[in-house]
Amino acid sequence: MSRDSDEILQLPSGARAYRYAPREIGFTPAASSPRTIEEVEAHLSRHFGTPETVFHEIASSRVHIDVQVVKPGPGRDHWTFFTTGMSDLPMQTPPNVQGDFRYAELIIKLPANWDFGDSTSAGAAPVLSEDDPACWPIAWLKQLARFPHTYNTWLGFGHTLPNGDPPQPFVPGTKLCAFLLLPPFSDSDDVHVTTLSDGRTVHFYVLHALHLEELSLKLREGTTALLEALERAGMSEVLDPSRPSAVRRRKLFGIL
Repeated sequence: MSRDSDEILQLPSGARAYRYAPREIGFTPAASSPRTIEEVEAHLSRHFGTPETVFHEIASSRVHIDVQVVKPGPGRDHWTFFTTGMSDLPMQTPPNVQGDFRYAELIIKLPANWDFGDSTSAGAAPVLSEDDPACWPIAWLKQLARFPHTYNTWLGFGHTLPNGDPPQPFVPGTKLCAFLLLPPFSDSDDVHVTTLSDGRTVHFYVLHALHLEELSLKLREGTTALLEALERAGMSEVLDPSRPSAVRRRKLFGIL
């Protein structure tokens, strides 16, 4: 199905949103570059620590998406998961985008005490399964890494992707229903981008889970308004399924 069948929405903030039509996705042998994987892993390992294990993808179409798993450690009280393989193919950035943002990888951080259900034991790296409800953030990490290559589009700073239309909570027990992409901000300044040996520039984005009110604020007033609300609420890169909405917190203090 072509991009022409997707719907473009003009938002109150002045930005545009895309409602993507379903795709009939056939199998295409995955592009894979071991050299790219090695260089991406080496770059992020310098900032997050050496991966304990890798969640390997068995069957891959278009791109081979693996998830590298970094355990909590000294000065790092959270799990870090990052993709490799998303940057094996270029994304389709619009002509008006300044700079080269065609290549990217995604990161998600989970609390050290995250319950992976039966997929882990004390002190060991989890044996992840996309079918395990406890691993829903990892399933989304992989889904979003493949998304731009499936829909011939791109992902970058400030992009939001909801869970359904209208958005629904990711899983029972949380009100979070969308993801926001932002460059890493809690690590050193150069973590957000690297240049590979072949000259390609790869950008890195952390997934931040949002409440419906937060997503609505971004669509209504723009990314800056959302970031201001999140910062006032003590924004963290570590996903907390039970955190309160930053927009509601602003209302309580009379800011909205």
